[in-house]
Amino acid sequence: IRKPFNIYKSSAGSGKTYTLSKNYIRLALKSKKYYKKILAVTFTNKAAEEMKTRILQMINQIANGEEKDLIIEFSKYYNVSPDEIISRSNNLKSKILHNYSYFSITTIDTFFYSIIQSFTRDLKFRGNFNIEMDLDFVANEVVDNFLTNIKKGSNTSRWLTDFSKDKIINGKDFLINNELIKMVKTLFSEEFKSLSNEFPSKDISNSVNELKKEIYLVKKNFENKIKSQSIKMLESLKNEGYDVNDFKFKEKGVFGYLNNLSVGLIKYPGKRVLSCIEDNSNWINKNNKKKEEILSLVEIKLKSELLKLNQIFEDEFLKYNTAIELRNNIYSFGITGILKNQVRKYRDENEVILISDISELLYEIIRDEKIPFVFEKVGNTFKNFLIDEFQDTSNYQWKNFKSLIQESLASGDENIIVGDIKQSIYRWRGSDSDIMENVIPSDIDYNLQNITHLNTNWRSGEKIISFNNKLFSSLNKHISQEVISNHICKIYNNSLVQKSSDKMIDKGYVEIVFEEDQEDKINAAKKYTIESIKKIQDNGYDAGDIGIIV
Repeated sequence: IRKPFNIYKSSAGSGKTYTLSKNYIRLALKSKKYYKKILAVTFTNKAAEEMKTRILQMINQIANGEEKDLIIEFSKYYNVSPDEIISRSNNLKSKILHNYSYFSITTIDTFFYSIIQSFTRDLKFRGNFNIEMDLDFVANEVVDNFLTNIKKGSNTSRWLTDFSKDKIINGKDFLINNELIKMVKTLFSEEFKSLSNEFPSKDISNSVNELKKEIYLVKKNFENKIKSQSIKMLESLKNEGYDVNDFKFKEKGVFGYLNNLSVGLIKYPGKRVLSCIEDNSNWINKNNKKKEEILSLVEIKLKSELLKLNQIFEDEFLKYNTAIELRNNIYSFGITGILKNQVRKYRDENEVILISDISELLYEIIRDEKIPFVFEKVGNTFKNFLIDEFQDTSNYQWKNFKSLIQESLASGDENIIVGDIKQSIYRWRGSDSDIMENVIPSDIDYNLQNITHLNTNWRSGEKIISFNNKLFSSLNKHISQEVISNHICKIYNNSLVQKSSDKMIDKGYVEIVFEEDQEDKINAAKKYTIESIKKIQDNGYDAGDIGIIV
């Protein structure tokens, strides 16, 4: 029995587009107008156009009797003759070309917007709203409007002046435009949207000033305690005539650590310092002539004082660190609510929907409406959803598609996703590769899922594939942090190890050069690169065949 939710886990060069195109055609051959019931989505306009072109080329080849393997595969699937598949393909080609608007291969944002347009009244939009794609432009406009309308002597004005002063004290550019633009861009992210209701929407500069005072007290009290305790210990050592050279690891050991603390260089005790609590002998070198004298002082006085110092860190360092982080972000927090209102004002005045708002807006529609009613308003009912580059899906996008896919699965219709979590590159815009790896198994009934690994690399030479397999499958062994190591192990597991196609056997070349002893590494790298290019060209390759990644 064919399971209706098909997950294709792929790698680079493994035929993702071909797989999606083949399955689109297989579904479209079901009946004369069935292609209208299929939606295929990807993430960029370029990728959508490439997929359309690929599908049309494959349909044309099948219609001309050229793709014999696919013709046989589809004839077996539908239990019809190869001639019938060719006939259906000719009909499909004609239908698509004469009704091209129903050839639904598009970007996720375009599809979501098409639904939102049908619900503008329900979402209380006035008039026709256009999509604003250029978020950099919006951020600049919002900040310019915000700064232009600040009144001299107002709380916000004084507060921003303090912001600039704080930047100067911390050695940064006093101009705050770029910082404000960064804050506005944060408002566009899904991470912020999930927390936006918790942010104040009015000027809270007075509250921020009170919080600044509290942060200052927490920071100052902790630093004074640490300085006082470290100076006390250093004075005990210096009064006895000892200096940094009498102690193990010198500046990098316990004496150097105390010295740094005494001048305000706060750092949590490391292994070398903590080892001095565990064993007195770790204070000094074995061959130190003053060994017994120092060990006696350690036992009588220094060990207990070091324990007190360590206890201060254990009790208060978390609070101190929190104060430091709050101090670094307090202005960002204070201004966020005001900028949030400015963004809303910009949208209303310019009658635009920001591209970053589309997934969230659609979620507001779908969670309150029945899916058949949504499609009724849109004017088309999709039965099959095919999603390319699924690893770049964001949480809001998946929430929206989950509702649509679950409705489709409930009717027994097939859905397909294709993705490679190793190629998740859109974290900056909210994509979450964990959805494909961990969320889907809990959101979609396991009994409906069929997982296929596309593990043949059709693009690269065998030697390159072999090198990648060995390198990435062993990465986790060289990472000490267990959480990161386990995550990498899951991403680069044995099921995703690639094999080469027959045409690429014994092809490819990999060379790794380590030049750690070179004093001038940059010039050495340049020289090696130029020599390599000449060598490659001497072997018959054109300059256009060579790519350099820095």
